[in-house]
Amino acid sequence: MGSDMKQLRRFIQRALLGFVFLLFFVGDGDPAELKKLTLGYSTVGPAGTGLWMAKEIGAFEKYGIDADLIYISSGPVVVQALIGGDLQAGLAATNAVIAAVLGGAPLVSVMSLINRPYYRLWVQPEITRIEDLRGKTLGVSRFGSVTDNLTRILLRKYKLDNAVNVRQLGGTPEMAASFKYRQIAGAVVSTLRVDAPMRMLIDLNELGIQYSNVVIAMSRDFQRRSPETVEAIVRAYAEGVAANHDQKEKALKVIAKYTRLRDPKLIEELYNDAVKFLDRVPRVEAEAIAPIVEFMGKKPIAVETIADNSVIDHLVREGFIEKLYKKR
Repeated sequence: MGSDMKQLRRFIQRALLGFVFLLFFVGDGDPAELKKLTLGYSTVGPAGTGLWMAKEIGAFEKYGIDADLIYISSGPVVVQALIGGDLQAGLAATNAVIAAVLGGAPLVSVMSLINRPYYRLWVQPEITRIEDLRGKTLGVSRFGSVTDNLTRILLRKYKLDNAVNVRQLGGTPEMAASFKYRQIAGAVVSTLRVDAPMRMLIDLNELGIQYSNVVIAMSRDFQRRSPETVEAIVRAYAEGVAANHDQKEKALKVIAKYTRLRDPKLIEELYNDAVKFLDRVPRVEAEAIAPIVEFMGKKPIAVETIADNSVIDHLVREGFIEKLYKKR
Protein backbone atom coordinates (compact mmCIF):
# COMPACT_ATOMS: atom_id res chain seq x y z
CA MET A 1 0.00 0.00 0.00
CA GLY A 2 2.89 2.32 0.95
CA SER A 3 4.55 1.57 -2.41
CA ASP A 4 1.35 2.40 -4.29
CA MET A 5 1.02 5.71 -2.46
CA LYS A 6 4.60 6.62 -3.32
CA GLN A 7 3.99 5.81 -6.98
CA LEU A 8 0.81 7.88 -6.92
CA ARG A 9 2.64 10.82 -5.37
CA ARG A 10 5.40 10.56 -7.98
CA PHE A 11 2.76 10.45 -10.74
CA ILE A 12 1.01 13.52 -9.34
CA GLN A 13 4.32 15.38 -9.04
CA ARG A 14 5.23 14.57 -12.63
CA ALA A 15 1.75 15.61 -13.79
CA LEU A 16 2.00 18.91 -11.93
CA LEU A 17 5.44 19.59 -13.38
CA GLY A 18 4.10 18.86 -16.84
CA PHE A 19 1.15 21.18 -16.25
CA VAL A 20 3.44 23.98 -15.08
CA PHE A 21 5.66 23.42 -18.12
CA LEU A 22 2.59 23.62 -20.37
CA LEU A 23 1.41 26.84 -18.73
CA PHE A 24 4.84 28.41 -19.09
CA PHE A 25 5.15 27.72 -22.79
CA VAL A 26 1.52 27.89 -23.89
CA GLY A 27 -0.58 29.72 -21.30
CA ASP A 28 0.52 33.23 -22.20
CA GLY A 29 0.31 32.54 -25.90
CA ASP A 30 3.10 31.18 -28.08
CA PRO A 31 3.99 33.90 -30.62
CA ALA A 32 3.93 31.24 -33.32
CA GLU A 33 0.26 30.65 -32.52
CA LEU A 34 -0.78 34.31 -32.62
CA LYS A 35 -2.85 35.42 -35.60
CA LYS A 36 -0.74 37.89 -37.56
CA LEU A 37 -2.58 41.00 -38.75
CA THR A 38 -1.55 44.24 -40.41
CA LEU A 39 -3.45 47.25 -39.10
CA GLY A 40 -3.11 50.67 -40.68
CA TYR A 41 -3.66 54.08 -39.11
CA SER A 42 -3.89 57.45 -40.83
CA THR A 43 -3.36 59.86 -37.95
CA VAL A 44 -0.63 60.81 -35.52
CA GLY A 45 -3.13 62.80 -33.47
CA PRO A 46 -5.12 61.92 -30.33
CA ALA A 47 -7.29 59.40 -32.19
CA GLY A 48 -4.33 57.07 -32.68
CA THR A 49 -3.34 56.69 -29.04
CA GLY A 50 -5.77 53.90 -28.14
CA LEU A 51 -4.41 51.74 -30.96
CA TRP A 52 -0.77 52.54 -30.08
CA MET A 53 -1.30 51.78 -26.39
CA ALA A 54 -3.01 48.50 -27.21
CA LYS A 55 0.12 47.51 -29.11
CA GLU A 56 2.61 48.72 -26.52
CA ILE A 57 0.93 47.18 -23.44
CA GLY A 58 0.57 43.81 -25.15
CA ALA A 59 -3.24 43.90 -25.38
CA PHE A 60 -3.28 42.48 -28.90
CA GLU A 61 -1.10 39.54 -27.88
CA LYS A 62 -3.36 38.99 -24.86
CA TYR A 63 -6.21 38.30 -27.25
CA GLY A 64 -4.23 36.16 -29.67
CA ILE A 65 -3.13 38.75 -32.22
CA ASP A 66 0.32 39.64 -33.51
CA ALA A 67 -0.52 43.15 -34.71
CA ASP A 68 1.77 45.01 -37.07
CA LEU A 69 0.82 48.71 -37.02
CA ILE A 70 1.53 50.64 -40.22
CA TYR A 71 1.27 54.42 -40.56
CA ILE A 72 -0.39 55.58 -43.78
CA SER A 73 -0.73 59.35 -44.00
CA SER A 74 -4.00 59.39 -45.95
CA GLY A 75 -7.40 58.00 -44.96
CA PRO A 76 -8.39 57.25 -48.58
CA VAL A 77 -5.17 55.24 -49.00
CA VAL A 78 -6.05 53.20 -45.89
CA VAL A 79 -9.45 52.57 -47.48
CA GLN A 80 -7.83 51.39 -50.71
CA ALA A 81 -5.50 49.09 -48.76
CA LEU A 82 -8.50 47.58 -46.97
CA ILE A 83 -10.32 47.00 -50.24
CA GLY A 84 -7.20 45.47 -51.78
CA GLY A 85 -6.61 43.16 -48.82
CA ASP A 86 -3.25 44.68 -47.86
CA LEU A 87 -4.69 45.55 -44.44
CA GLN A 88 -6.99 43.45 -42.29
CA ALA A 89 -8.25 46.51 -40.40
CA GLY A 90 -7.50 50.19 -40.46
CA LEU A 91 -8.06 53.47 -38.66
CA ALA A 92 -9.22 56.08 -41.15
CA ALA A 93 -11.25 59.28 -41.34
CA THR A 94 -14.95 58.47 -41.13
CA ASN A 95 -15.77 60.53 -44.20
CA ALA A 96 -13.30 58.51 -46.32
CA VAL A 97 -14.87 55.23 -45.22
CA ILE A 98 -18.44 56.48 -45.74
CA ALA A 99 -17.59 57.79 -49.21
CA ALA A 100 -16.10 54.41 -50.13
CA VAL A 101 -19.09 52.45 -48.82
CA LEU A 102 -21.59 54.69 -50.60
CA GLY A 103 -19.50 54.17 -53.71
CA GLY A 104 -19.94 50.40 -53.42
CA ALA A 105 -16.90 49.33 -51.37
CA PRO A 106 -17.65 46.28 -49.15
CA LEU A 107 -16.32 47.84 -45.94
CA VAL A 108 -17.77 48.03 -42.44
CA SER A 109 -16.84 50.15 -39.42
CA VAL A 110 -16.80 48.38 -36.06
CA MET A 111 -15.84 51.39 -33.92
CA SER A 112 -16.05 55.18 -34.08
CA LEU A 113 -13.21 56.36 -31.88
CA ILE A 114 -14.15 60.02 -31.35
CA ASN A 115 -17.70 61.28 -31.80
CA ARG A 116 -17.11 64.94 -30.92
CA PRO A 117 -14.98 67.52 -32.74
CA TYR A 118 -11.67 67.86 -30.92
CA TYR A 119 -10.67 70.66 -33.28
CA ARG A 120 -10.25 74.40 -32.66
CA LEU A 121 -10.44 77.45 -34.87
CA TRP A 122 -6.99 79.07 -34.79
CA VAL A 123 -6.76 82.58 -36.23
CA GLN A 124 -4.32 85.43 -36.72
CA PRO A 125 -3.89 87.38 -33.46
CA GLU A 126 -5.70 90.52 -34.65
CA ILE A 127 -8.94 88.53 -35.18
CA THR A 128 -10.94 88.70 -31.98
CA ARG A 129 -14.47 87.81 -33.14
CA ILE A 130 -15.85 85.26 -35.57
CA GLU A 131 -17.41 88.15 -37.54
CA ASP A 132 -13.91 89.45 -38.27
CA LEU A 133 -13.52 86.58 -40.74
CA ARG A 134 -15.87 88.16 -43.28
CA GLY A 135 -14.10 88.46 -46.63
CA LYS A 136 -11.12 86.46 -45.39
CA THR A 137 -9.86 82.93 -46.13
CA LEU A 138 -9.73 79.83 -43.96
CA GLY A 139 -7.50 76.92 -44.90
CA VAL A 140 -8.49 73.25 -44.99
CA SER A 141 -6.49 70.16 -45.87
CA ARG A 142 -8.71 68.87 -48.69
CA PHE A 143 -12.26 69.53 -49.77
CA GLY A 144 -14.47 66.87 -48.22
CA SER A 145 -11.97 66.21 -45.41
CA VAL A 146 -12.68 66.43 -41.67
CA THR A 147 -11.16 69.93 -41.54
CA ASP A 148 -13.31 71.02 -44.49
CA ASN A 149 -16.55 69.62 -43.08
CA LEU A 150 -15.98 71.09 -39.63
CA THR A 151 -15.01 74.46 -41.10
CA ARG A 152 -18.26 74.57 -43.07
CA ILE A 153 -20.32 73.45 -40.06
CA LEU A 154 -18.75 76.27 -38.05
CA LEU A 155 -19.37 78.90 -40.73
CA ARG A 156 -22.94 77.75 -41.18
CA LYS A 157 -23.60 77.97 -37.45
CA TYR A 158 -22.50 81.62 -37.45
CA LYS A 159 -24.24 82.36 -40.78
CA LEU A 160 -20.96 83.04 -42.54
CA ASP A 161 -21.34 80.32 -45.21
CA ASN A 162 -21.02 82.70 -48.14
CA ALA A 163 -18.98 85.38 -46.42
CA VAL A 164 -15.72 83.47 -45.88
CA ASN A 165 -13.50 81.82 -48.50
CA VAL A 166 -12.33 78.24 -47.96
CA ARG A 167 -9.02 77.24 -49.53
CA GLN A 168 -7.71 73.71 -50.06
CA LEU A 169 -4.05 73.47 -49.03
CA GLY A 170 -3.14 69.78 -48.99
CA GLY A 171 -2.32 68.90 -45.38
CA THR A 172 -1.55 70.10 -41.88
CA PRO A 173 2.05 71.18 -42.66
CA GLU A 174 0.83 73.22 -45.64
CA MET A 175 -1.88 74.78 -43.49
CA ALA A 176 0.70 75.75 -40.87
CA ALA A 177 3.00 77.28 -43.50
CA SER A 178 0.14 79.24 -45.07
CA PHE A 179 -0.83 80.54 -41.63
CA LYS A 180 2.75 81.51 -40.80
CA TYR A 181 3.08 83.56 -43.97
CA ARG A 182 -0.40 85.02 -43.44
CA GLN A 183 -1.85 83.57 -46.63
CA ILE A 184 -4.87 82.46 -44.61
CA ALA A 185 -6.67 84.08 -41.69
CA GLY A 186 -7.05 80.82 -39.83
CA ALA A 187 -7.72 77.10 -39.88
CA VAL A 188 -9.73 74.47 -38.06
CA VAL A 189 -7.24 71.93 -36.67
CA SER A 190 -6.70 70.23 -33.33
CA THR A 191 -3.39 71.98 -32.68
CA LEU A 192 -1.67 74.50 -34.94
CA ARG A 193 2.05 73.83 -34.68
CA VAL A 194 3.63 76.95 -36.09
CA ASP A 195 6.20 79.42 -34.84
CA ALA A 196 4.01 82.50 -35.20
CA PRO A 197 1.54 84.49 -33.07
CA MET A 198 -1.95 82.99 -33.06
CA ARG A 199 -5.23 82.98 -31.22
CA MET A 200 -7.54 80.08 -30.41
CA LEU A 201 -10.89 81.67 -31.23
CA ILE A 202 -13.38 78.80 -30.91
CA ASP A 203 -13.20 75.32 -29.38
CA LEU A 204 -15.56 73.32 -31.59
CA ASN A 205 -16.22 70.84 -28.80
CA GLU A 206 -18.12 73.61 -27.01
CA LEU A 207 -20.59 73.89 -29.88
CA GLY A 208 -22.34 70.75 -28.64
CA ILE A 209 -22.36 68.95 -31.99
CA GLN A 210 -21.68 65.29 -32.70
CA TYR A 211 -19.24 64.38 -35.43
CA SER A 212 -17.53 61.05 -36.07
CA ASN A 213 -13.88 61.81 -36.73
CA VAL A 214 -12.29 58.39 -37.24
CA VAL A 215 -13.39 54.78 -37.37
CA ILE A 216 -11.74 51.39 -37.37
CA ALA A 217 -12.94 49.61 -40.47
CA MET A 218 -12.38 46.35 -42.31
CA SER A 219 -13.78 44.41 -45.22
CA ARG A 220 -17.14 42.77 -44.68
CA ASP A 221 -15.60 39.52 -45.90
CA PHE A 222 -12.96 39.64 -43.13
CA GLN A 223 -15.63 40.45 -40.56
CA ARG A 224 -17.76 37.52 -41.74
CA ARG A 225 -14.89 35.01 -41.86
CA SER A 226 -13.13 36.03 -38.64
CA PRO A 227 -15.67 37.21 -36.03
CA GLU A 228 -13.46 36.06 -33.13
CA THR A 229 -10.55 38.10 -34.47
CA VAL A 230 -12.76 41.16 -34.91
CA GLU A 231 -13.85 40.88 -31.29
CA ALA A 232 -10.23 40.47 -30.22
CA ILE A 233 -9.30 43.71 -32.04
CA VAL A 234 -12.13 45.59 -30.30
CA ARG A 235 -11.22 44.19 -26.87
CA ALA A 236 -7.55 45.07 -27.33
CA TYR A 237 -8.38 48.57 -28.50
CA ALA A 238 -10.70 49.17 -25.53
CA GLU A 239 -7.90 48.12 -23.18
CA GLY A 240 -5.55 50.52 -24.95
CA VAL A 241 -7.92 53.44 -24.36
CA ALA A 242 -8.31 52.49 -20.69
CA ALA A 243 -4.52 52.27 -20.34
CA ASN A 244 -4.27 55.93 -21.39
CA HIS A 245 -6.08 56.77 -18.17
CA ASP A 246 -4.22 54.33 -15.92
CA GLN A 247 -0.68 54.63 -17.28
CA LYS A 248 0.01 58.27 -18.10
CA GLU A 249 3.81 58.04 -18.09
CA LYS A 250 3.68 55.03 -20.39
CA ALA A 251 1.21 56.84 -22.65
CA LEU A 252 3.46 59.90 -22.92
CA LYS A 253 6.35 57.70 -24.05
CA VAL A 254 4.14 55.88 -26.55
CA ILE A 255 2.91 59.20 -28.00
CA ALA A 256 6.50 60.40 -28.39
CA LYS A 257 7.41 57.13 -30.12
CA TYR A 258 4.58 57.14 -32.67
CA THR A 259 4.41 60.89 -33.34
CA ARG A 260 8.16 61.55 -33.08
CA LEU A 261 7.38 64.68 -31.10
CA ARG A 262 10.11 65.87 -28.77
CA ASP A 263 8.46 68.87 -27.13
CA PRO A 264 7.02 67.70 -23.76
CA LYS A 265 4.34 70.40 -23.95
CA LEU A 266 3.03 69.16 -27.32
CA ILE A 267 3.12 65.55 -26.11
CA GLU A 268 1.16 66.51 -22.99
CA GLU A 269 -1.41 68.41 -25.06
CA LEU A 270 -1.95 65.44 -27.35
CA TYR A 271 -2.27 63.13 -24.34
CA ASN A 272 -4.84 65.39 -22.68
CA ASP A 273 -6.94 65.46 -25.86
CA ALA A 274 -6.77 61.67 -26.10
CA VAL A 275 -7.98 61.20 -22.52
CA LYS A 276 -10.69 63.81 -22.99
CA PHE A 277 -12.07 62.83 -26.38
CA LEU A 278 -11.51 59.10 -27.03
CA ASP A 279 -14.84 57.39 -26.36
CA ARG A 280 -14.79 54.62 -23.79
CA VAL A 281 -17.70 53.03 -25.67
CA PRO A 282 -16.72 53.71 -29.30
CA ARG A 283 -20.07 53.13 -31.02
CA VAL A 284 -20.84 54.46 -34.49
CA GLU A 285 -23.75 56.82 -33.78
CA ALA A 286 -26.35 58.01 -36.29
CA GLU A 287 -26.13 61.63 -35.12
CA ALA A 288 -22.34 61.63 -35.54
CA ILE A 289 -22.34 60.42 -39.15
CA ALA A 290 -25.33 62.50 -40.29
CA PRO A 291 -23.39 65.75 -40.97
CA ILE A 292 -20.79 63.83 -42.98
CA VAL A 293 -23.42 62.30 -45.23
CA GLU A 294 -25.14 65.68 -45.57
CA PHE A 295 -21.95 67.41 -46.75
CA MET A 296 -21.50 64.66 -49.32
CA GLY A 297 -24.85 65.71 -50.76
CA LYS A 298 -26.37 62.31 -50.01
CA LYS A 299 -29.68 61.36 -48.44
CA PRO A 300 -29.62 60.26 -44.78
CA ILE A 301 -28.48 56.69 -44.26
CA ALA A 302 -28.99 54.10 -41.53
CA VAL A 303 -25.98 53.37 -39.32
CA GLU A 304 -26.08 49.75 -40.51
CA THR A 305 -25.20 50.94 -44.01
CA ILE A 306 -21.64 51.62 -42.95
CA ALA A 307 -21.26 50.11 -39.47
CA ASP A 308 -21.83 47.14 -37.20
CA ASN A 309 -21.99 47.95 -33.46
CA SER A 310 -22.73 44.38 -32.40
CA VAL A 311 -19.29 43.70 -30.88
CA ILE A 312 -19.25 46.92 -28.87
CA ASP A 313 -22.80 46.32 -27.69
CA HIS A 314 -21.86 42.77 -26.66
CA LEU A 315 -18.89 44.02 -24.62
CA VAL A 316 -21.08 46.61 -22.90
CA ARG A 317 -23.67 43.98 -21.95
CA GLU A 318 -20.89 41.71 -20.71
CA GLY A 319 -19.58 44.49 -18.46
CA PHE A 320 -16.15 44.26 -20.09
CA ILE A 321 -15.67 47.99 -20.70
CA GLU A 322 -17.03 49.01 -17.30
CA LYS A 323 -14.51 46.72 -15.59
CA LEU A 324 -11.62 48.38 -17.43
CA TYR A 325 -12.31 51.64 -15.58
CA LYS A 326 -12.91 50.27 -12.10
CA LYS A 327 -10.18 51.22 -9.66
CA ARG A 328 -7.68 48.43 -9.37
